[in-house]
Amino acid sequence: MQGRIFNYVSVSAAVGILFLFATLWNLQSRDILYTHLEEFEKVTTTQNTTVPKDVLADNTNGITELTAEPTRPSFLEIATKWGTDKVTTHHYNHMYEKYLEPIRDKPLKMLEIGLGCDMSYGPGKSYYTWREFLPNVDLYYIEYDKACVQKWAQNMTNVKIYTGSQSDVDFLEKFINSSGGGFDIIIDDGGHTMVQQITSLNKLFPVVKPGGMYFCEDLQTSYLEAYGATPGAKTMMGMIQELLNDLNVNVQGAPPLQHEVGREMRSVECGEEICGFFKKELGKTEVRT
Repeated sequence: MQGRIFNYVSVSAAVGILFLFATLWNLQSRDILYTHLEEFEKVTTTQNTTVPKDVLADNTNGITELTAEPTRPSFLEIATKWGTDKVTTHHYNHMYEKYLEPIRDKPLKMLEIGLGCDMSYGPGKSYYTWREFLPNVDLYYIEYDKACVQKWAQNMTNVKIYTGSQSDVDFLEKFINSSGGGFDIIIDDGGHTMVQQITSLNKLFPVVKPGGMYFCEDLQTSYLEAYGATPGAKTMMGMIQELLNDLNVNVQGAPPLQHEVGREMRSVECGEEICGFFKKELGKTEVRT
C-alpha cells in the first residue's frame, strides 16, 4: 500500500513540475514577442520621421490636379442665343444634335434653303447659328427675296447666297452647276409649300454626298391648305410615306419604286415637324428596282 501511495505522489509531482516549466516558457515567449513588437514600432517610427524633405517635395511636384474639360455650347444653346425658331417654336435641336454634333468640327459643305427674310425677327438667325455651331462650314444659301438678300448680305461673311425659287427646276440646275454640288448637309427651311419641298428634295438630294444628309423642316404644312395641302393633293408627308415603301422595294409584296431619289436613300428618320433623309455611302450598291 505504501508503494502505491509513493507512485501516485511521484506522478503528481512530475506533472506539477512539467506544468510549472510550461508556464514559465509561455511567459518568457510573450516577453520576447512584446520586445520584438516594441523594437519594430521604434524602427517604423524612426523610418517615417526621417524621410528626406526633398523626396516629399518631389512627390508633391508630381501631383497633377484633375480639372474638368471646358464644355462648349450645344446647338440648343447657340440657337437660343441667336433667336432662331428652330429651337423656340420648333424642337429641331434633337435631330441636329444627334446627327451634326459628332461631325461639327469637320470641314462641311452645307446648303440651307431660306435665309429667314419672311420671319418677324428678320433674316440671318440661322446663319449666325450655323457659323458658330459648325466652325469649319462652307455655307451656301438659296433665298427667294432678292431685295432682302441685297440688304442683309453686307452683314454676312464667308457665305454664298443664290437668289431664286426652290421650286424652279431651271434655277436649281443653274445653282447645282455653279455651286458644284457635293453637299454634306442640305436643310430645307424655305417656303414650306408642297411643291417647294417636293421639288427641292427630288432635285437636290442627288447632289448630296454619299453618306450625307438632307433635312426638311416645317412638315406641319402638309396639313395646311394654305401651303398646298388641299384634299387629294400630293403632300410632303405623303411623299415621305411613299419613300418608306421605296426603302423596302426589294421585299416581296412591297409596291414598286415610286421616287427615283429612293434608290439612293439609306434611311429616313422623322421627328416632330422634321425628317432627315440619309444617303447611302460609297460601296453600298444594293439596287432598288
